[in-house]
Amino acid sequence: MAQRQFVSPERKTLFGAAETPKPVKKPVTLQEQISDRLVEKYQNYERAAMRLDLRGEHDAAEVLKKAAARLRLIRNTGADAEEDLF
Repeated sequence: MAQRQFVSPERKTLFGAAETPKPVKKPVTLQEQISDRLVEKYQNYERAAMRLDLRGEHDAAEVLKKAAARLRLIRNTGADAEEDLF
């Protein structure tokens, strides 16, 4: 019964109006799909690196930061320059 108290009859949360979810943009081309996936991947690496830094695991965080930087560079330079990166 206590669970019902979190939502008011107007379907708003007690701490303010509920946010409507943002529409998800669906990539049309393969290039856009790859680009969006690379952004998602390097953002995940950066978040994980921050968590590791907070825990004191600085070496592992540095490895993830370098991987995120490489992915960002691949995304920003394009596929034609990918061979020069490694």
